[in-house]
Amino acid sequence: MMKPPFLLALVVCSVVSTNLKMVSKRNSVDGCIDWSVDLKTYMALAGEPVRVKCALFYSYIRTNYSMAQSTGLRLMWYKNKGDLEEPIIFSEVRMSKEEDSIWFHSAEAQDSGFYTCVLRNSTYCMKVSMSLTVAENESGLCYNSRIRYLEKSEVTKRKEISCPDMDDFKKSDQEPDVVWYKECKPKMWRSIIIQKGNALLIQEVQEEDGGNYTCELKYEGKLVRRTTELKVTALLTDKPPKPLFPMENQPSVIDVQLGKPLNIPCKAFFGFSGESGPMIYWMKGEKFIEELAGHIREGEIRLLKEHLGEKEVELALIFDSVVEADLANYTCHVENRNGRKHASVLLRKKDLIYKIELAGGLGAIFLLLVLLVVVYKCYNIELMLFYRQHFGGDETTDDNKEYDAYLSYTKVDQDTLDRDNPEEEQFALEILPDVLEKHYGYKLFIPERDLIPSGSHTKTRHGPSGSGSSAQSLDTDVQPWAYIEDLTRYVEQSRRLIIVLTPDYVLRRGWSIFELESRLHNMLVSGEIKVILIECTELKGKVNCQEVESLKRSIKLLSLIKWKGPKSSKLNSKFWKHLIYEMPIRKNEMLSQCHVLDSAEQGLFGELQPIPSIAMTSTSASLVSSQADLPDFQHSDSMQRRHCCRGYKHEMPATTLPVPSLGNHHTYCNLPLTLLNGQLPLNNALKDTQEFHRNSSLLPLSSKELSFTSDIW
Repeated sequence: MMKPPFLLALVVCSVVSTNLKMVSKRNSVDGCIDWSVDLKTYMALAGEPVRVKCALFYSYIRTNYSMAQSTGLRLMWYKNKGDLEEPIIFSEVRMSKEEDSIWFHSAEAQDSGFYTCVLRNSTYCMKVSMSLTVAENESGLCYNSRIRYLEKSEVTKRKEISCPDMDDFKKSDQEPDVVWYKECKPKMWRSIIIQKGNALLIQEVQEEDGGNYTCELKYEGKLVRRTTELKVTALLTDKPPKPLFPMENQPSVIDVQLGKPLNIPCKAFFGFSGESGPMIYWMKGEKFIEELAGHIREGEIRLLKEHLGEKEVELALIFDSVVEADLANYTCHVENRNGRKHASVLLRKKDLIYKIELAGGLGAIFLLLVLLVVVYKCYNIELMLFYRQHFGGDETTDDNKEYDAYLSYTKVDQDTLDRDNPEEEQFALEILPDVLEKHYGYKLFIPERDLIPSGSHTKTRHGPSGSGSSAQSLDTDVQPWAYIEDLTRYVEQSRRLIIVLTPDYVLRRGWSIFELESRLHNMLVSGEIKVILIECTELKGKVNCQEVESLKRSIKLLSLIKWKGPKSSKLNSKFWKHLIYEMPIRKNEMLSQCHVLDSAEQGLFGELQPIPSIAMTSTSASLVSSQADLPDFQHSDSMQRRHCCRGYKHEMPATTLPVPSLGNHHTYCNLPLTLLNGQLPLNNALKDTQEFHRNSSLLPLSSKELSFTSDIW
């Protein structure tokens, strides 16, 4: 009859032999069944306690340490050192054996390695190894990234994070007091995160919940920390991958040149599908790329983007040199556990038609560029004026200059008005100042009108009055140096210098003052003032034309504008646009484009919209009064005597001014400063009126002059 202990040993051996887990089993050595390394790994920070348990009793046999010991089986521990297994001598101080485990009371980095537990008797042997890793804290952290535990959770799902190996530190009478940290810092958990015992429960995981969670407790006076990394992923996909290039159901055609290398990328999007990696590959027809010629191969799979486990990857198909046989259809396949998708590319040889298309495209671009250049050349001034009007600054701000432009021209010689150039003279004297001042609102300095020399000596005398009114007589003696000094000062106060090259101006060398006076000459050659040169006639072959060209070359900032007679008379002509472009930038609004010129200008310059009349000035009234005082002053219809006033038609009551000799003419003065208002000195009475007219510096007005107006002094 058998003894009970023997029967128990047979039962244990039977249980062991029938309940083995077939995981990574190796050949038995020395009659001992070796289960290699257990899947569970132990991790601890240096200085912390850790317990390494023999995995035989937890994963490989259906018995515990007490039952095995009662049947005569012994448990022995070894530490692996290379290919050798050395028995462990327990010191009971830093490391001790407790039933089926090894306790490290204060683990050190040198304790890292593999520990093997062997369960055996004289006839039976089984062993398995466990891995232990001990590491120091990383700088500034409460963990080491090499010894973290890993947990994963899909976004919006429920997740519980437990504190690993906490059962090893439980006391029989109470649960361990666990404190949780995120990224080694205490955290105020939101309402859906609850600490449940020694676990942390996240009821609805969000993307920001990913990170490192550390649980901390005290055991035998030492801190024990275990860190778990939570990776948040997208929801598990139920769809196959999606090709991005080439696109599915849209075959791409690639024109290739024979003999050249080629690289065709295949890009695809993979949703989160668990632990399985992306599967992507190329095929030519029914053949894999590995079956083709050696000059065709696949590159490495490249991860282009990744977010919450969703990936965008690329796999290139590489041709070292394209040959005629490579011109075919190639398919990129992508698949996961939910299905497969594919997309194709067709390699096609470049032909002449594509060169023609390329040439046509380049030609169209070239024509477009030419068109843009032509438009700019034709309308560059309009474009610049538009930009300046809406986005430009105001050049007149804070420059301490009083005038926008100084207008330089030679006053008309009345004896030459009936010659070949009346249009140019009328433009310089009347049209140009009228349009710039009345239409565009510029402030011009015109010497004959605005200059009152500071160095003059003026005498004022009172003569007899007619019809109850008094007349004044001015006798002005102007020194040349004072006149030039005043001109220089007013040029300096102007932002532009406009020189009108009329035939009379060229003939009389009107620019001489700008060459002879050093200050004015320096302003031109240094670029201190911008010069606008208006040519009213063709200068080639004219007298002094070479000097005009020399003048142009000496001016640093010069803009040349040509006036072309009636062609330039319209306000929207290139001439006026160019002139306004060269004038200072002003933000004030222009005057109305209508009703700005005198009515008499409707003749030759009728394109410039006139107004019916201009109000009579006080100067005109003074002039009329003075005329009334002239002895034997008479009006003649034949206009054969010399006149000192110009007459302009206007509508006004006959009672406005008692000037019967002038009829309904609007009177303006156009006289030298020496005979201001056309008055004669009272002490210089002439006996012969005809002699007065012959010796007077006043010039006669022709019948042609009487057909147009002027308000220029």
